[in-house]
Amino acid sequence: MKPRSIAPLDAPFWLWHGAVPLLLFVFAATACEITHMDLVLADRFYDFAAGNWPARQSWWAEWLIHKRGRDLVAVTASLSFIAWILSFQLERLRPFRWAALYLVLAIGLGTGLVTLGKDMTGRHCPWSMERYGGSVPYTRLLEGNPPGEKKGRCFPAGHAAGGFSLMGIYFALRDRRITIARAGLAAGLALGTIYGYAQMARGAHFLSHTVWSAGICWSAALGLYLGLRRFLPSRNHETEPRQQTIDEKLPQTELS
Repeated sequence: MKPRSIAPLDAPFWLWHGAVPLLLFVFAATACEITHMDLVLADRFYDFAAGNWPARQSWWAEWLIHKRGRDLVAVTASLSFIAWILSFQLERLRPFRWAALYLVLAIGLGTGLVTLGKDMTGRHCPWSMERYGGSVPYTRLLEGNPPGEKKGRCFPAGHAAGGFSLMGIYFALRDRRITIARAGLAAGLALGTIYGYAQMARGAHFLSHTVWSAGICWSAALGLYLGLRRFLPSRNHETEPRQQTIDEKLPQTELS
């Protein structure tokens, strides 16, 4: 598919896709940083009397949401990649070739940036902290890791990022199938939130970890959309020029 000419994005687009998400992220991230929200929520999931996280090995948090949730994201990325490959052979998939490739890239970029963030920040999981039976003192995000402690790999939230990366479905289809696109956005938000909740219940992440993953995945999806928008399917874009019929090619003559 050749790139199509596109009009500049209007002010409402930047309001609802740029300014509003940014303000929501800044508010949520700041609230987590300046309050004890992370600890308050984590305390609800930790059993101080027994000294453990009841949901850490539970079937719903570990087997269903953690393991099967991870599989769902992997299957979605794999099916999108297969659809991209098949689009070179199947005519009916050709209009969605770039949408399929975009979704693969959005999932890979969102989760990849979160993985990079884990390596760069070196933050620890709640279950590693002294408050919850571990050995690492609790510090806020901007305070950095305690001196002398080994680096952790728990910030941002990787599992939640898998769910939030599916928000890319929205940008992949918003110019052609807006109803499906919005459903994809809702699904990505819901899955990321559910995955984040399960990981908080297991003691793997604080709320702030999930908030940052959501912001990173949305920014990655939006950035990819801006770069690939001219290739993505549109309601007003024909993938191939219409062929003239034989009648249209013949000169028109008056009947005598």
